[in-house]
Amino acid sequence: MNDEELDGVWATLQPTVRRRQRIDARVFAWLEARVTPLAAEWLGLFRSAPISAAGLGAVGALSTITAPPLFWLAGALI
Repeated sequence: MNDEELDGVWATLQPTVRRRQRIDARVFAWLEARVTPLAAEWLGLFRSAPISAAGLGAVGALSTITAPPLFWLAGALI
């Protein structure tokens, strides 16, 4: 859902100020309940798909190592 769709739905609902505050409170509570530390996300990934998690870790390490030289090369070519 993008911003235009959200604005359209919001305009259709036309909530009062009190209802808008309740909706905002529920949305923020839901978002905060879903926030987890990055380490917990990685541990969950290792539990569910250890090979995929190891692959993602390797790709992340490789990109960290190769990114600076690639950025330098791109800057030199421009």
